[in-house]
Amino acid sequence: MSMYAIIMAGGAGTRFWPLSRRSRPKQLVPFVGEAPMLAETLLRLQPLVPLERTVVVTSAALVEATARLAPGLPRENILAEPVGRNTAPCIGLATRWIQARTPGEDPVIGVFAADHHVADPATFLQDVAQAAAVAAEEPGAIVTLGVTPDRPETGYGYIQRGAARGASWEVARFVEKPDRATAEGYLASGDFLWNAGLFFFRASALQAELTRQLPALASGLDALASHLGTPGWDEALASGFPALPSVSIDYGVMEGARQVRVVPTACGWSDLGHWGAMGDVLPRDAAGNVAQGQVVSLECAGSILINRAPGHVVAALGVEGLVVVVTPDATLVLPAERSQEVRALVDALATAAPEALE
Repeated sequence: MSMYAIIMAGGAGTRFWPLSRRSRPKQLVPFVGEAPMLAETLLRLQPLVPLERTVVVTSAALVEATARLAPGLPRENILAEPVGRNTAPCIGLATRWIQARTPGEDPVIGVFAADHHVADPATFLQDVAQAAAVAAEEPGAIVTLGVTPDRPETGYGYIQRGAARGASWEVARFVEKPDRATAEGYLASGDFLWNAGLFFFRASALQAELTRQLPALASGLDALASHLGTPGWDEALASGFPALPSVSIDYGVMEGARQVRVVPTACGWSDLGHWGAMGDVLPRDAAGNVAQGQVVSLECAGSILINRAPGHVVAALGVEGLVVVVTPDATLVLPAERSQEVRALVDALATAAPEALE
């Protein structure tokens, strides 16, 4: 089985300001290791999916930066969205692109994010291969990879497992981000997995679900696909893509799909959705602090101290539960429990100091 990979690599650079910016969103920045997250994602997948079978979907403004991070990726495998239209149009467009290059086939496709962290790549690849095999063997099925939870996390959506089907399980339901008490119940039951937003399907399976559930999107993608490989492709994409309905794959397809399966994984996955999540993937000291860069701390606890300003020292004394991020031109300070509110600060900066967002 030859799998194709779609890597979603858009983003506005808001959740991890000031380290990420509009022109340098999260996937183009090193967070955990020394390589940018997109480069790590591509390298992680290569044992299963070579670059020639990998499609990266990004914004038109990020094509050049994306190409520089992936020198082995064929340039034509970078699809540029003229505007963001959410994940269903993104995945649908890339699937049509793959279909156009595999006439007479019905390829298995995996969908990945460019900016997720995986602590155990070997287990991840093993479980990805299993999910792809289920998608190959069950025509019409859409398979998702569900992360085995190790804590009552309130920042993720969940998947409830149904009946076992060999190497996978039926999906009983998708549920939204729960409150603490509900998340504790999910963890105790053993029936719930974190929804990692990783999907596997034959191209025909996704096309059938789009046609059934999102006919306007399906017809719009059909119209665009008729221009693939023609001189009019760029013009058709520029005019046709913004007209597509903006809808997520979760709401638009997965929740109403007729045949959904889940394969569990315990690969040390994190979507690194906010600064507070850095404590889940970087080592903490005995007092629960995370320090990166030139940092000196005394009598601090539960804090995340990130210094990305060369020649600059961050010194902290007696603070608890803070996030401090320093870059050459900006400094962020906020309580760790409010890490998910950085977007509101970015909105304020858009008026007060717009240059700080670039």
